[in-house]
Amino acid sequence: MAYSSIQFIGYVIDTAPQLNADGSQTCLGLGNPQQDVQARCQLMLRAMEAAAASLPQASPPEPPGTTLKVFMAPEFFFRGTAGAYQLDDVRLAITTLQQMAGGAQWNDWMFVFGTVAGTLAANETSNFCLVQQGGVASPGDSGAGMVMKELQSNIVAIASAAHPGGVLVGAVSPGRPNQQVGYDGAGIFQLCGITWGLDICLDGNMQRVLRSPRVPGSSVVQVQLVPSCGTDADAGSVACEAGGLVFHCDGMRDTAQSTLALLQPPMSDVAMASSMPVPGDALPLPGASPAQAVPVSSLYAQGPGTLDCYPPQAVPNAGTVPGSVVRLSWPASPQWTFNFLLVYATNGSFDSIRCEIAGKTVDFHGNNYTVPLQLSTRDAVGNTVQVQMSLIAGSGPYAGALWCRIEVPGFVFEGNAFEFSAVYGGMPPYTVW
Repeated sequence: MAYSSIQFIGYVIDTAPQLNADGSQTCLGLGNPQQDVQARCQLMLRAMEAAAASLPQASPPEPPGTTLKVFMAPEFFFRGTAGAYQLDDVRLAITTLQQMAGGAQWNDWMFVFGTVAGTLAANETSNFCLVQQGGVASPGDSGAGMVMKELQSNIVAIASAAHPGGVLVGAVSPGRPNQQVGYDGAGIFQLCGITWGLDICLDGNMQRVLRSPRVPGSSVVQVQLVPSCGTDADAGSVACEAGGLVFHCDGMRDTAQSTLALLQPPMSDVAMASSMPVPGDALPLPGASPAQAVPVSSLYAQGPGTLDCYPPQAVPNAGTVPGSVVRLSWPASPQWTFNFLLVYATNGSFDSIRCEIAGKTVDFHGNNYTVPLQLSTRDAVGNTVQVQMSLIAGSGPYAGALWCRIEVPGFVFEGNAFEFSAVYGGMPPYTVW
């Protein structure tokens, strides 16, 4: 559906752990994780319904498919008392949210439901962000996108630093192969006829997210979405081209806020049209017997939050990323293939290298990682998987080379995988295969 305008609604709520008098932090929530998920979903639904009721009605009403309403909550809306849910509870949250958004009243809406913190393994915590098109009745990947950001387990499950070189893993729902994810966790996907970029940001001590790498010929990012808990968005940390929109919603205690900006550049703030509180009544737990109601303050330290509504904006122009690419495929072993994209700018000069890793024992979700890359994980049976790549000077007629140290099941390599020209159309790459 070709929308002509977008209207943004930020659900601003404190999603940080409660800060205690002694300086310690406590993740609020209910002891039963399933009930905790249900209560948070009830508050989300209340905010959705309050947002819909608060929007001014055009007279005469505009035709369906004219304005897309984008509702976004901050990072860590779903976390629980342990700092992260088990995967079954993550699935419960995602399924419930999709059911909530499936009714016909949510046609012409898109929801960014903050993030859900979940435990993948003993020492791995991940942050899942569900983006759901409204009015799609059945749970699953229809009208949905998922961005997952892998974190280090740390105090209250908030990463204090990214893994060196970018081991932050992006993932998409099944059936969404067009989404491209850089090593910094930035997801690029298409939904509702618009190309979106989404970065899950972390606390304010972290380096700002990097520009998401883009491949020439792919769609430019028209709107950048940034759900966060303690960081800002600026022109250097988004993937939009000039004329794009940047929508940010942060949940860090007293500095929780939303912003909307037009990337001209520089970024120019769009004034908020209105702000209203979300009702703070106790939250009923569906199916609880006897009937139970949960105070909002038991989930969020500063209450139910507010809704920031911005005036409709014209949908930024679509387009494709300029430049050229050279594609290389390295069949390193029967189990492992490394696919490379050498990216050249519009003027033909070398820009960057991206690598897609295809391993039969590890699912990398089709991610294209940006070099330099340092990746460390294990396969399904516990074998070490380590990949390190960096750019170094080339030899002879070649301007650059890709140096690798690879240790994966059945294949070990250290040295230059290939050398390449500084300009598009120059000497063909020299490879080790």
